[in-house]
Order: sequence, then C-alpha cells, then structure tokens
Amino acid sequence: MPESLFQALARHARLQPDAIACASRFRLASYRKLWSRVERATARLQGEWRIRPGDIVAYQGRGHPDAIVLFVALARCGAVLLPLEHPASRAAFAGLAERPGLALALFDDELDPGPDASRIAPAAFPLSTLIGQPCPYRATVAPPDTAACSLLRLAGDGSLRPLSLDQLGEETAGEGREVHGALFDANVFGPVVLSALHAGDTLTWR
Repeated sequence: MPESLFQALARHARLQPDAIACASRFRLASYRKLWSRVERATARLQGEWRIRPGDIVAYQGRGHPDAIVLFVALARCGAVLLPLEHPASRAAFAGLAERPGLALALFDDELDPGPDASRIAPAAFPLSTLIGQPCPYRATVAPPDTAACSLLRLAGDGSLRPLSLDQLGEETAGEGREVHGALFDANVFGPVVLSALHAGDTLTWR
C-alpha cells in the first residue's frame, strides 16, 4: 500500500526533522515544525472549534503556507477544505452561506475579509489563530480515509468538485518545487505541493 501523506510527513519529521519543508517570506518551517503545527491545528479544530467529519471549512486567501497545515489537519479530522483563492470563487460567498455543513472560515491575516466573512460561516478567524497560540486540547485521530473527500475545488461551470487525497495524489507530478500565488489549483497542489511533501523536499514561495 502506498505511503499516505500523513505517514510521509510524520516520517520526515522523525528522520529528517531539521530539513526545510516550507520556505517563504513569512518564515522557514522544518518538517518537525510543520508536523507539530499540523498536530496543534488538528487539536484546535477538534477541541476548540468542534470540527467533525464531513464538515466544510472555507479558506479565503491566496497561497499562504499555513493553508497547507489547515488542509492536512482538516483531512486528519475527516473534514473538507473549500479554498477561495480566486475572484470567481470569492464571488460565490453569498451562495456558500446556505451550504449545509459549512462550519468555519479562515482567512489570511493581511486580508480584509469584509462583511462577507461573518456571513459565510458561523465563525471566521484569521489563519494565524490556527497555530499561533498553545492549544489545551489533544487531537484524537483515527487512521484517515484517503478516499474520502478532503478538498472542494471550483469547477469551470461554477460547481464544486469533490476530491480525495487519493485523487489529488494522482494529479500529474510536476518538476518544480516553487509556489507562485494560489496553492490549490489543479496544476499546483497535487503536482507541486503534495509531491514535494511526499518526497521530503523544500517548497519555496516566490
């Protein structure tokens, strides 16, 4: 059975803890630090924000490295990320407020989400609150189902396409290890982001 993303990240954190996973203008993050943030984020999502399997969490922003932590932590919870990185997806805010299961919205700290953030979900927080402070809770994680939906991607016709980690891993592997702008596009997230993290390489933000 192929190694899952969760197994790969935990292995990198154990065997090459000081190797750099993410390098950006925000910070450098080693694989040990990345996995520590994933565990803290998982505990906060479950214990403080009450995210449950099947819940949908929206991310409003564009390409912040901590959105990777959010995605992995949500997948560990059995929840689903809805990235809103493009004008077309952000324009869908009004309809998203009516979508069942939309539990939470997180947005890049430097972004002014405006009044829509309070309407998109029952609660909205800056992305930094996910890992910025110690969390008194402990994560309770069963082996994640990699065939379950973990990402909703906006399709060309305006519909939301559900994708599992297995499907994301099948997206054609790319040669680059650099992120320019959006993280969750089809030609970036699976081919570049997930491929690099599986391999234990460094993702660099330009």
